[in-house]
Amino acid sequence: MKFKTIYLLAILFLAVGCHQKNTIDPLRRSRVDGLNKEAFLNRYRDPEQCLSLSDSALQYIADSLPEYDDGVFRALNNKAFAYFQTTRYPEALKLVEIIENGAPETKSANADIELVIAHLLKARLLQRSGNIADSYRLLHDIEHSHTLDRSRNNLLYNYAQSEYYITSLVLNYHYRNGREADVQQLLEEVEARRSELRVDYAQDMALNYALAYGWQTAGESLIALDYCDYNLDILDLPDAFCNYHYANTLQMMASVLKTIPGSVPPDSVLALYDEARLRFADYGDPYQMLGGVTSTARYALLIGDTNKAHNILADWRSDRGTWKPFAAPKMELGYFDVLLRSRMASTPDEARRWYEHHCELQDYIDAAGREDFELQQTLADATHRSRWTTRTAMIVSIMLVLMLILTIQLWISARRLRREKRQLEEANRRDIERIANVETALSVMRHDISPFVGYLANPHLPSDLREEVVSQLVRTFDNLKQWTSLSLPQGMAFNASTFTVQSVFDEVEQQVPTPSTGVAMCFQHSDLRLWGDRALVVILIRNLVGNALKHTTEGSVTVDAASAEEGRMVHLRVTDTGCGMSAEQQEALFRADRTLPEGSEHGFGLILCRYIVRRHDDFTLRGCRIWVESIPGKGTTVHCLLAAPKH
Repeated sequence: MKFKTIYLLAILFLAVGCHQKNTIDPLRRSRVDGLNKEAFLNRYRDPEQCLSLSDSALQYIADSLPEYDDGVFRALNNKAFAYFQTTRYPEALKLVEIIENGAPETKSANADIELVIAHLLKARLLQRSGNIADSYRLLHDIEHSHTLDRSRNNLLYNYAQSEYYITSLVLNYHYRNGREADVQQLLEEVEARRSELRVDYAQDMALNYALAYGWQTAGESLIALDYCDYNLDILDLPDAFCNYHYANTLQMMASVLKTIPGSVPPDSVLALYDEARLRFADYGDPYQMLGGVTSTARYALLIGDTNKAHNILADWRSDRGTWKPFAAPKMELGYFDVLLRSRMASTPDEARRWYEHHCELQDYIDAAGREDFELQQTLADATHRSRWTTRTAMIVSIMLVLMLILTIQLWISARRLRREKRQLEEANRRDIERIANVETALSVMRHDISPFVGYLANPHLPSDLREEVVSQLVRTFDNLKQWTSLSLPQGMAFNASTFTVQSVFDEVEQQVPTPSTGVAMCFQHSDLRLWGDRALVVILIRNLVGNALKHTTEGSVTVDAASAEEGRMVHLRVTDTGCGMSAEQQEALFRADRTLPEGSEHGFGLILCRYIVRRHDDFTLRGCRIWVESIPGKGTTVHCLLAAPKH
């Protein structure tokens, strides 16, 4: 009744999918951990006590600590192992299934490793039932899940790793009769990690026994005996003795010694087998008891002690006549083999029944062996394909990365080459412009200075007109000085400030020559402000006004300003009613690399204006620009957009 209550509580607990909480009462938790630890320590020595302690832990969790998932998993695994040790396989399998269903639904810290421990026990159960293919699949899945590779350096992980190696060794040296080529590799791997797998004395002895059996199967009997001696040394320690491990060690020693000719007398080997059989009987595990009976009787027959064999087999048949067939096919096969060899059948029909059952067991084991072999081949092929795919993917990935790196390098190189090409083209353009500037300056200087030179050569030129000519020459040479500065590598200096448009108009009005008769000069008042180099803006407006006066014989020259582009820019205009320009003249007007059409009287002043505007745009990045609108015979308007101060 108590077992059923605890079992139902565990199912209910895991079915609702409880999750590990961050705050668990430490005192209650320590109570559960203490019960689970005591149960774990008694898993080999006293399985019934292990069951009782595990039930107490589950009951306490159900009553006082329902959120402690880790405690539930530990108690269930302890119980499952105790059932396994006492050959109650269905009960053990039910608890494993509870853990399988509950672990993925929780967030407990140890759910993943407890699930691995449960699967390892399931693999042992499958081995005993003869289903070694599914057992191997479980071990294969555990290995490839890499759960045991993420060591947390605690006893639970060490226990799981130790159980993994024990289960793998048992599968390879016992249920496959040591036929697998990887037995040696497995043994060497366990030896290399032996120091990392320490848990408690019981686990040490279980692993030593597995290693002893493995090395014996590999033909290394002396190494196997060393591990038996290790176990005997442990069993001499206080509180370390356990009938189960003692019987296992004695039986292992007898199995090894009989393979070493002349090592000990046959009677001594038989005495070891017989002592192990009696210890297994005291322990009470039917599976181990059958193993002890079979091993002892087989060796007694081997050395000719038929009576001893008959007595042992008769006692077992009398006490265990209700043994269920196929509960442990491998062990049963050995038992019926010994029965047939003993010739103790009372009737031919009884001997025939033994033989038929022996054949059924052998067929069952052979079929399981073939299934296991096919599974190994399938998984090996899958692993090979997976490795090939992985290697191929890695090679392709590396090639793609290399191609990407090469592509990036080529792109960077191409970008650098394009940048260098643009720099060379820009440098070449500047060189062309500078050459054109010099040629234009010389041409304009010849054109603009020649009339003044002619005036000054006239000895009858009035003094006031001579002063006006000299003033014009001075302004012309000033423009030439500004022009030639553009050909220097650093270009014009730029001294930025905020100033009023009206101050520029006033200064220019004082500098320009008096218009000829019939021409009106008008600077319209403006309250707008500009941001830029005031001196350059004065040169800009002065050159535009001077050029307009030069080509206007009647009418007017008007200079005004207006706000543009929502106050971001100031629109300056110089409008005249002069001769105007053709489209061809307008196209070449602001370009130093183009020769003005023959007969044109426009000089380098407008080219200088274009550089001044571009200089402002370089510093303000507002889209400063200059352009012209002109109709031949009606006049010209030159437009300039310059930056207004930022608000």
